[in-house]
Amino acid sequence: MIEVQGLSFARGEHQIYKDFNAQLDSGEAVLFTGPNGSGKSTLIQLIGGLLQAQSGAITIDGLAVNSLTTKEQALLRAVAPQRRSFTLAFTVKEVLHFLPKKMRIADNSHLIEKLSLTELLNKKVTELSIGQQERVSLALTLSQRAKYYLLDEPFSAQDSEATANIIELINEMKNESGVLVISHNQDAIFKYFDRVISLA
Repeated sequence: MIEVQGLSFARGEHQIYKDFNAQLDSGEAVLFTGPNGSGKSTLIQLIGGLLQAQSGAITIDGLAVNSLTTKEQALLRAVAPQRRSFTLAFTVKEVLHFLPKKMRIADNSHLIEKLSLTELLNKKVTELSIGQQERVSLALTLSQRAKYYLLDEPFSAQDSEATANIIELINEMKNESGVLVISHNQDAIFKYFDRVISLA
């Protein structure tokens, strides 16, 4: 379980979270939604260890996030950022092998097919559209062997077919993992999730 207890976090004088509580269990897909600027991406950065809470506790399977090394965190959770920057001209196939072999799932061919990347494997990632790059980023994250997956706006820049395929993948992943998805597009997709956490 990922558990957030009494979380407080501010950027300067802007209080984003105050005594906030949430949890993500293995075996569920949770949609985290709210207006722009409400702190959705900030929560993933806090859980992912990129930001430090001012007060409160964030634990993954009972272990405090701020006590774990980067390697230890990577064994527990995988993060797909809202925008992953691809600046070097690696092929898609090369990008999908960035993770050390021992950290990857045994076979990611299903991910590649479901995310419509098969015909793009030999193309340079820098030459792809933003939507294609985001699917490569998502495939890289879902290829990581982890207990929890944190996906920041995985549906942005995707058409309806790609969105449906990503939702199918999320519901497949939750059979063995917990999946937290950030999306502002609540009305169209909330019915596909086990729970919705909404920020006012």
